Amino acid sequence: MMRSFFNAVTGLNAYRTWLDITADNMANVNTIGFKGSRPIFQDMVSSVVTGINTVTNTMKSTTYGAGVVVDSTQKLWTIGNFKQTGVNTDLAIQGRGLFILKDATSNVQYYTRDGEFRLSKSGFMVNSAGLKLQGFKVNERGEIVGTGLEDIHVVSQLPPKATDQIKFLGPTNLNADATIPAVAFDPNNPTSYNYKYTITIYDSLGTPYQADIFFRKSGTNTWEIYLRADIDPNTQGYELSGSWTNVQFDNSGSLKYDNNVILREPSPDGRNFYYYLNPGGLTVPTTTPSGGSFPPSTNWRIYVGESLQSANINVGSSIPNSYITQFSADFTATAEQNGYQKGDLVDIYVLSEDGAVVGVYSNGKSLPLYRVAIAVFSDPEELVKKGANLYTSISTPTIMTPGGAEKIRSGMLEMSNVDIASEFINLISAQRAYQANTRVITSSNTVLEDTINLIR
Repeated sequence: MMRSFFNAVTGLNAYRTWLDITADNMANVNTIGFKGSRPIFQDMVSSVVTGINTVTNTMKSTTYGAGVVVDSTQKLWTIGNFKQTGVNTDLAIQGRGLFILKDATSNVQYYTRDGEFRLSKSGFMVNSAGLKLQGFKVNERGEIVGTGLEDIHVVSQLPPKATDQIKFLGPTNLNADATIPAVAFDPNNPTSYNYKYTITIYDSLGTPYQADIFFRKSGTNTWEIYLRADIDPNTQGYELSGSWTNVQFDNSGSLKYDNNVILREPSPDGRNFYYYLNPGGLTVPTTTPSGGSFPPSTNWRIYVGESLQSANINVGSSIPNSYITQFSADFTATAEQNGYQKGDLVDIYVLSEDGAVVGVYSNGKSLPLYRVAIAVFSDPEELVKKGANLYTSISTPTIMTPGGAEKIRSGMLEMSNVDIASEFINLISAQRAYQANTRVITSSNTVLEDTINLIR
């Protein structure tokens, strides 16, 4: 029997497979995050006869082909166009990473480029199948505090939090031209201090109280700072009080770090130092009239500055990026505190670039809760399609937070990367190749008929 018959049949099978792949690509032209595929054709050889030309002393060979086979399909991982949706929980990845999803029932981990997420009734970020988006838990500063991947869960109600931190912000300036008060400090005597700033603090039940911060000049480039709060209107005097003496500035108006009045502690990531006034001498009541309480005095922090290079700052040196300065200008104070009342969830959004999931609550707080996790595979062909825009893999990917080469784009979705024009060309090419192989079978049949007719 002629080889051409069988070779042509392999061509029919291969190009029918190409038609199937092309049809699948075109059917998913509007599937979010879909990655098109292409066939990998390989030739087959039935036998090879080799020999040496004795005249020219060169190698020669005769190859008998056995047709073609589709060895595998290759996924095309080019990034599709981004479509802006305006939905806060729609996400796209600018890069080659994938979102990580977890099936709570089977505990199986899946990967996807489809960023159509929503907030479930229970407050989890899920896809259309209810699989939970994975991320890293963060604190209020946006620093990762969890030890591994977690289901991204947005609490619908934010419980109240007692104030234990006050942070000075820019602009905060103490007037270098101020005079030293002639009388001892008395919060009820305006002539005993130079400036007063009022801030609202909260106890553990979310009850608000007014706290006063007093600034009193005590010498050249030296200040005293007092914190006072009258939390019980039925009791005369201040129940919350603290004082810091000998807060020093250098001649350039920068705050100095002295390891006594102004301390520092490392941030959770170990890369920053936060400078704060020594809370020693701060008197905090154990209970408040509303039945709430404040944290113990040893837990209070009054931050005055942060610096990425603060590890190089020695005792007596100025603090770069300090939020308190001393210039010959008007008094200005700006501060914020970390306590708040109970809040109900109003909205949720995801920050572009770093993928921080932020909850917006009715008490005015916008808190980062998680950062979306990104999985990156060194060889994307390790991923196995499971349908529903999902992949699995037996290999362990690199898990990272967005940023750098892998960025999150919120309010956007990545469209299919299928190019209709290219797929039409593939469709025509596959069709013509299939037709050509059918002609080979017809021609081979004609040759056989002619051979049989030789004996007639």
